[in-house]
Amino acid sequence: MCPVRANAERIAGRPALITEERIYSWAELDELVSVASAYLFEIGPSASRFAVQMPNSAEFVALVLAAFRTGHVLVPISTRLPHDTSIGLVEEVGAVVLITSTSEFVWRPDSKTWVDPIPLARPATIVHTSGSMGTPKAALLEVGNHVWSARGLSEVISLNAKDRWLLTLPLYHVGGLAIVYRCALAGAAIVLPGSDQSIGESIEAFSTTHASLVSTQLFRLLKGEARLDSLRAVLLGGSAISSDLIAAAKQNGLPIYTSYGLTEMASTVTIAADFDAYSSGHVLPYRELTVRGGEIHVRGKTRFAGYVESDQLRAQFDPEGWFATGDMGYFDDEGRLHVTGRMDNQFISGGENIQPEEIERILEALPSIVQAIVVPLADEEFGHRPVAFVSTREELDVTTLLASLEGQLPRFKLPVAIHSSPPSQEFKPSRSMLRQEAERLRS
Repeated sequence: MCPVRANAERIAGRPALITEERIYSWAELDELVSVASAYLFEIGPSASRFAVQMPNSAEFVALVLAAFRTGHVLVPISTRLPHDTSIGLVEEVGAVVLITSTSEFVWRPDSKTWVDPIPLARPATIVHTSGSMGTPKAALLEVGNHVWSARGLSEVISLNAKDRWLLTLPLYHVGGLAIVYRCALAGAAIVLPGSDQSIGESIEAFSTTHASLVSTQLFRLLKGEARLDSLRAVLLGGSAISSDLIAAAKQNGLPIYTSYGLTEMASTVTIAADFDAYSSGHVLPYRELTVRGGEIHVRGKTRFAGYVESDQLRAQFDPEGWFATGDMGYFDDEGRLHVTGRMDNQFISGGENIQPEEIERILEALPSIVQAIVVPLADEEFGHRPVAFVSTREELDVTTLLASLEGQLPRFKLPVAIHSSPPSQEFKPSRSMLRQEAERLRS
């Protein structure tokens, strides 16, 4: 049955959703979800698709959980996209409405919302991939994909009604949605960070026990002075985490778990605990993963149904149900996954193959670098040359950086330009946007 209603009956008074303004109990959140459910039935019958483009909020969380209850299909849209692009994505998937603020509709209380058993095979969300290399793809995920994703992770990272998970990731990413579903299924509280608080301050203020972070967020957390002793698990993902950053987190006593995941598998696929955090770890329950010709393939109960293209659902699976991720990796002798990069990131320079992630790892191992992204820049003589965008702990010194790289990389892999860039706020940096920026800076 609806996990919110189940929690309202079982642990009605315990915290369910914590914001700056108030703490919603499960009974109160159930009422808010009922209100949201009534609104969804006003815009269309069950199975109607509705898009939401809003910052994280209590109302957005209620809409996520209401769709889970009613059978409406949620289409979260990035708040960073321009208006015309957003409308195009909404129209492409056939959403009947785009909600951009709660002022656009009237909340009508309906505490008697009927709750039927929820079929696991029912469509639940259409989540767009990061689009880091170009146009995002619309992945259709079913109820069961989200449920089995949450259950599998909970077998490694315990989560119960006494816990609180900080919602630091946007709800238009599968990582943000996964936090909501995990907490609802486990009866744990969802914590919305304070608007003027850092992540560390929010952890301390709300006695947070769990958090999901990307590289930049972890770096900022370690720079802060907040007390973090309430934390029991910090799930790291989104992109590669440098070994220096992992070492710093371990030295600070953070209970970190590195991971590998993707939208098409409803978030996390593999996980590594603190002692094993320099890999992506082992495959979680209800997922399967294999490496063929250096490319990672996945399947299992969390695998998506296919990509939505207009009125069609395009399934890109082989006869055995495997999905080719486009990610490159290998298993070590202990059965741990190591992700080495994206196949579509690779480019050729003067007849030589260049894998940007190799250069990025070497850059991020330097003491002054927080994050590095390498992209190809068109070149008349060589075809393409590498260009690096870096976030630094101190003022950028290109000459020193290049001198550090010369002893570790062959000349054809040395960046022809290194530009300073702010740490990415996205779950995954947009390489296509950085390629455009590299062209602009050259001209």
